[in-house]
Amino acid sequence: MSTYKRSIVFSILSIPLGLLSERNFRRLPRLTPQESTESLPSLTIIIPARNEMDNLHVLLPSLLDMQYPAEMEILVVDDNSIDRTVQVAKSYGVRVLQLDHEPPDGWLGKPFACHQGALNAGGDWFLFTDADTLHSPNGIPASISYAQENRLDCLSLFLKHKSTGWLDQLAVDAAFAGLFTNWHASKHLLNGQYILIQRKAYFESGGFESVRNESLEDVAFGSLLKKNGYKLEILNGDQIASVSMYHSNMKMFQGLSRLGSGMLGWQNIWAILTAFHVTTLVSPLFILPGVFWGRIKWVWLPVTWGAAGLSMLSWSRRSGSGWLAILAPVGALFVLLSAIIGLVNRLFGRGISWKDRLV
Repeated sequence: MSTYKRSIVFSILSIPLGLLSERNFRRLPRLTPQESTESLPSLTIIIPARNEMDNLHVLLPSLLDMQYPAEMEILVVDDNSIDRTVQVAKSYGVRVLQLDHEPPDGWLGKPFACHQGALNAGGDWFLFTDADTLHSPNGIPASISYAQENRLDCLSLFLKHKSTGWLDQLAVDAAFAGLFTNWHASKHLLNGQYILIQRKAYFESGGFESVRNESLEDVAFGSLLKKNGYKLEILNGDQIASVSMYHSNMKMFQGLSRLGSGMLGWQNIWAILTAFHVTTLVSPLFILPGVFWGRIKWVWLPVTWGAAGLSMLSWSRRSGSGWLAILAPVGALFVLLSAIIGLVNRLFGRGISWKDRLV
């Protein structure tokens, strides 16, 4: 089979793969914000922050405006920042723990910051949340109520992604579509943007200290909890909180390199399905030169691009711009190249730059 015919077949296969991905996403239970009428435990919100002064101006007001009907503290763990992260955090009156040195040997930065936060937290429950999140007023009480009602040790949420540009939306949508294609191989994993866990379960399991050298510490921690018999669940939290992950294309490239190359190791052989789905979305790009050089009929160009766009339509609508689905191959190419370069860097021991460190 020629390259062009193979690209046509791959492009058309993006439709059933897209339907599978969408079905798996819709099966994820959705948590909705609600006022809690029951007694809730004490809570420490732990925010690992490295050079996050701008994001803290958004995150902290959303947490301070929340009505939590029990004892609650907000702890910002400054991870050796070189900007005004500490000053901004203190200006909001929250507690700040300053780590004014690099992590010890054998530790990566975020696991170290999270663990130091846990060691200094007083709540019966911990919520680890990233600095680039924005929380709804009744979201956290709803999360803890759900966890208590279902007797969970740990709860994690997929948050609503707020795009900062068209390429951001395209790439993140393609990445999530690929992830949910084989959700059965990933559903025990945690999302580090929002991890709610009982204090007892955290320390009994070893917490982030047990995954201190993992670049995807949230994924590794979820796997550890599941392996040791803790009860955890991951839900759709798009009404609980939102996140703006990347504020530049370079940051997005670095983030997707880290995530793309790292997730392959945790999904094992099932990672092939994720990679294949993203590849089917890229396939229409290979039709372009065939049409240009007259090797293939032009009609296959709208057919293949239409197939990729149709498969991503629901993801694009959720992100806010449904029409961008027609550019799905561009976003998928960004994801694929990021993951490949991330894999190459890991194979040659060069690491991946993230937050001005190699991970």
